[in-house]
Amino acid sequence: MSYESCDLQTDSRYPFDPRANAFELAKMETIRRKQHPLILITRVKSNGFHYFIGPSKSYSNEYPIELEPYISKEDFEAFINEVNNVIIKYWPCFFTFILAFGFSIVSCFLSLYLPRVCIEDVERFLGYVLERWNESWEEKMIKVEYKRNLFNSELQFYKL
Repeated sequence: MSYESCDLQTDSRYPFDPRANAFELAKMETIRRKQHPLILITRVKSNGFHYFIGPSKSYSNEYPIELEPYISKEDFEAFINEVNNVIIKYWPCFFTFILAFGFSIVSCFLSLYLPRVCIEDVERFLGYVLERWNESWEEKMIKVEYKRNLFNSELQFYKL
């Protein structure tokens, strides 16, 4: 099934309800983490252009040696390639960034929201990819999460 043809309300691969209260989901995640804390194994740094408060245009495909006992190099490369392909597919075009930054003064910086629409697609489909890989790595007791801050983002691998 392609990403374009999935229906979020009926597709069982995505067990979350996109209409759910974000506060309730965050509260449930906090409770789960207190009961079962995650142990950070390694971080995969981002490469290339960053959109502020968003993902990078790509992530490093250099295999971290810390993952050797948990994930094979081939699995890691397949994972990073899929992540980077999803980002490339939904990344806003260069023209979008030029328009956004060019009109930012005239629009009191509201035009910077223009690329944000595409960045939200990147983050949503990146979430689907991470969820699918987390399901396949569940028996290996590994979880990967996407973390972002103002000017950087990374993929963090945890031991459950």
